[in-house]
Amino acid sequence: MTPTFNKYFLIRATAKALFFVLFISFYISAAVTASAGQASSGPAPVRVGGDVKPPIKIKDAKPVYPPMARQTRTQGTVILELTIGEDGKVKAVKVLKSLALLDAAATDAVKQWEFKPTMLSGKAIAVIMTTALNFSLD
Repeated sequence: MTPTFNKYFLIRATAKALFFVLFISFYISAAVTASAGQASSGPAPVRVGGDVKPPIKIKDAKPVYPPMARQTRTQGTVILELTIGEDGKVKAVKVLKSLALLDAAATDAVKQWEFKPTMLSGKAIAVIMTTALNFSLD
């Protein structure tokens, strides 16, 4: 065999081994991350409705009208889906109906809200609810 062929074979074998090691380490780290996420999270949030009553807001924050939205006279309603934790704090916000210039203001406001924890069978639970914020220039 020629020295060039041996180099080529050695480089190719090394590349395959490196790819295999990287693939396995990525697969293991993804599995560890996924299992850690499952272990730390509690029960899934329950959607408001039926026996699950809407939580009562105990701390409110009004949205700040963005200057650009005011200049362009943008008005309307932003609809948000909130995930409220067992402690009554807003854990996640998802925009369901968007008004691009107003979304950030609406999201920032609801992240400051706090609720009396929702109870089901005498135990505090995390809930998902929908809310609408109206923006109007008066």
